Formats: sequence, C-alpha cells, structure tokens
Amino acid sequence: MTYKSAILGCGPRAEIHMQAYEGLNEICLSALCDTNRERLDACGDEYGIGRRYTGLQEMLEREKPDILHIVTPPAIREEPMLLAALAGVRGIIVEKPIALDPAQAGAIRYIAERRGLKVAVNTQRRYFATCRQLKKVLDEGLIGDIQWVRAVTRGNILSMGPHMVDLLLFFLNDTSPVNVWATASGMNGYDYGHPAPADMLIRYIFPGGITAYCEDAASAVGTIGEDDFWQHLEFNFWGSRGRAWWRQNSDWGYHTEGTAAPVVEPTSWAESDVPGQQEFTRAMAAWLDGREVHLNSLNRALQGFEAIMGAFLSAYTGRVVDLPAMVPDDTVHKLIERLER
Repeated sequence: MTYKSAILGCGPRAEIHMQAYEGLNEICLSALCDTNRERLDACGDEYGIGRRYTGLQEMLEREKPDILHIVTPPAIREEPMLLAALAGVRGIIVEKPIALDPAQAGAIRYIAERRGLKVAVNTQRRYFATCRQLKKVLDEGLIGDIQWVRAVTRGNILSMGPHMVDLLLFFLNDTSPVNVWATASGMNGYDYGHPAPADMLIRYIFPGGITAYCEDAASAVGTIGEDDFWQHLEFNFWGSRGRAWWRQNSDWGYHTEGTAAPVVEPTSWAESDVPGQQEFTRAMAAWLDGREVHLNSLNRALQGFEAIMGAFLSAYTGRVVDLPAMVPDDTVHKLIERLER
C-alpha cells in the first residue's frame, strides 16, 4: 500500500522532509501548506509539488492525506494535530521539541490517544546508520556493562537538547532515569520559539547506577572544529571492559580491554541527514501497516520530554528530583523568569 502525505510548514527544515521522499515507494508526498505564499511556491517549485495551500483546513479537506508532517515552531502543535485527526489523518510526523511545557505535552498526549493518532517526533538520529552501529556495539556488550556516560551538545535544551536526550535513551535501551539533578544559567541560546536556559548541566541516574552527565551549553566541548551549534553532539560511554563514543560529523568507535588500538569509523552529517530522514519517514509506513512501532513514537518522545522537564524542576528547586515526577505546568515559566532576572 502507498500512503499519501502532506507537509504543513515550508521553512528550512521542511526541505529535508521533502528530500526524504526521493526514491521512497511506501509514501507519496502530494501537497504543501504554508501561510507564506512566497515560501510555499519556492518549495513547491524546487521539489515539483503542484498542489499548494495557504490554509491547513482546505488542504486536509481536498487532499485527504494519510500522513501529515507538522514542520512548524513548537508553539504550533495541538490545533493542526486535532484538525488532522478530524480529517481522517492516521499518522503525524512532527518536529521536535514535542512541546514547550508539561501542559502542552499533556494536551498532545490527550489528542493522540483520544483520536487514535500515530505520532512520530523528528528526533531522527535513531535512524542514522552510525548511531545504530554504535547501539549494536553497546547491546553486544563489547565494552562490558555501561557505568558512566557523558553527553554534550550546544543550542539549548529545547533545541538540540531533545536530540541529545533521545539518543541517550536510545543507547540505554529506552530505560528511564530514576532521578535527575540539574543547574541552569542564561537564557535562550537558540531564538526560534524555544524558551529555555542557554546553559544546563544535568546528571541523570539510571537503574543499575549508570550515571549520565549531560551538558548543553554554548561553551560545551562537542565536535571539535565545528562552528555550527547544530553539529555539536557527542557521546562517550565508559564500560567495565572498555569505552565507546559517537561524535556528530566526526567519528564513532570503541576500544575494548586487551586490544592495542580502537576501532574508529567516520560520521558524516552530509551522508547521514537525508538517508536518516528517509528511514525515519519510511518507518511511519511500517507503523501504519502494523508491522512495527516507530522508534521515535510519541510515547518515547514524551519519555525524553519528561526527563527534560524533570531537569527544569531540579534547576528551579535546587534539589535532586525523583523520576517520573509531577512537574507543575508553570515550572518552565518560573525558571525562565528567574534566569531573566
């Protein structure tokens, strides 16, 4: 079966969503929607999409897509999801972060569950070949039992942070942390509707005592030589019999006890971005077919979001927070207000 899809939002990231359809047989991209006519036509012309709309409701009624990509700022989530569900859309692909605060996350969860929507959140690095290769190394125990993890990125915790936390959970088999301690300073770091601290240091404790130190800060040492903060994403794993690592747009590898030299392979953003997005998109068809749950399903995205919100609460209270935690809806606002003062 070939599914029909449409895209809401024709900003820069939407182009990768469109490029992912080249050679994809399971899903056909049929229409685009954006309130900015100039941007809409530029994308439509570039990728040969003739059916274009400036209103979501009209596009949904006329096109009747099976899948809707929501490639919009994070404040724009609930309404397009609800409109899509009412129009018969079965699958949603939405950009991260899934939400900006617990109240929005709760509303999104409610819509998806009430309407039976299958939602995948675009923390797409789970589908990068190099990330999957590293996970295989970890799963096979080549470095022994994982004891300590360091994860580093830049931007802010609601821009690159969701990628960092999602990959951390992926590498640790989607086990949730049992508590979090965090500190924060400054504001924003990435001004695209992602209100969050510019700098955060977070410590998660996972079952079995695995400790993960996560740093999201402008001064963080991530991928050496990279100027673009989007490229600063690094993981280091220390195990009982060796270590492993992954650096975006640099290299990944592992070094086991008793071996003279590490195994090292390159990582390339240019070679990973579109293929990873394509496999991410293809996985939505497999999910709609009932073959397998998407690796970036809403439940997994909310697991990561709840870990981030736990860090917000810890930074605000100055205390270790046991997880899962009931994070008050106004925690994000209160922390931001304090940091702005």
